[in-house]
Amino acid sequence: MYGLLSLQDTAHYIRVEKAFLEPGGDATKIAQIADSLYYDAKIQVQLQRISNNQLFTLQRVDGATEGYPRGDGPFAKTPNILYKIRALEVRLKANEKMRLIINRGEEKAPVTAETIVLGEMTIRDPSPNTASLNFGYDRTVSFSWDAVPAARIFDVRLILHYSESLPGSTTTFESKTLTWVLAENFIRKDTTSTRVTFPPRETPLRGEEFYKFLQANLQPVSDRVRRFDNIDLVITGAGKEVVEQQRITEANTGITSSQAVPVYTNLSEGRGVFSSKTTVSRLGIPLVGPSLDSLRGGIYTRDLNFR
Repeated sequence: MYGLLSLQDTAHYIRVEKAFLEPGGDATKIAQIADSLYYDAKIQVQLQRISNNQLFTLQRVDGATEGYPRGDGPFAKTPNILYKIRALEVRLKANEKMRLIINRGEEKAPVTAETIVLGEMTIRDPSPNTASLNFGYDRTVSFSWDAVPAARIFDVRLILHYSESLPGSTTTFESKTLTWVLAENFIRKDTTSTRVTFPPRETPLRGEEFYKFLQANLQPVSDRVRRFDNIDLVITGAGKEVVEQQRITEANTGITSSQAVPVYTNLSEGRGVFSSKTTVSRLGIPLVGPSLDSLRGGIYTRDLNFR
C-alpha cells in the first residue's frame, strides 16, 4: 500500500496491491499478469477522520484513465488500479489525524494505518520583498520556510529557466529549464520551532556552486545565444513516516550493512507507507545584476554564451 495525503490535491489516490508467490514459477512473468497484482473489486478502501470517526469510501479506478499511467517496469502497466476520493468529498483539515482502513473480506482483520495531515508551508527566505537572488562567488546562500513540526523531511529544488536561440539565430528563442536538486530527504533536526533552514550551518552552500552546476549541465556553444530568465524555488515536505522509511533504507545499504532488503511499513499488517505531504513554491525570482555578470563572463560559465 502507498498513499500520501495532501491538502493541495484535488483528489486523493491510494495504491493497494497484493504479494504473489507461486512455487517454481517465474516471478518476472507473474508480475505481468494484472490479476496477480490487484485485489478484486470486493476490497474496500476507506479513510476515517479520527476526531469524529467519519468514514469515506474510496472508488476503484484505473489510473491510466485518470491521467496517471503506470511507469515502465517489471509490473503490468494496464490496468493501473488505484483507489480515489475527491478532495471536496473528504475536505481534509490541517493537523488532523486520518486513518486508512483496508477491508479485504474473507473474514480477515482490516489493515489500518494513521498519519497527520500536514498544513501548508510558508517561504521566509527569500522573502516576498526580495527582488532577486545573489549567487556571489564569495557568498553563502540559504533558504528558510515555516512548516508545522509534523513535517519532518524535505526536498529543495531550484527550477532554472533560460532561453536559447535557434542555431545561427539571435532573434528566435525557445524556453528551457534545468532542475537543480539542492536537497533530497533533508531531515529537520529542530521540531520545537516552525522555522526550517537549508542548508545547515555546518555544510554551507556557496554561490559558486550555482555556476558549477550550470557548467556541468550545459554544453558550451558558439552558434547560439542563451539568456537567463529566472528561478523557481520549490520545497516539498512529508511526514515522519517517510523519515522512518528513509532511515531504515540508509541503515540497510552501504558497505557496512548486511545488504538485506530494507523494509519499512506503518501498516498494521503488510507493507507500505501512509503519510502526508505538502509543497510550497516561490516563482519567477530573478538574479541580481552582479550574478548575471558572473554568468556571462565567469570562469565556469563564460563558454555557455549567456548574453
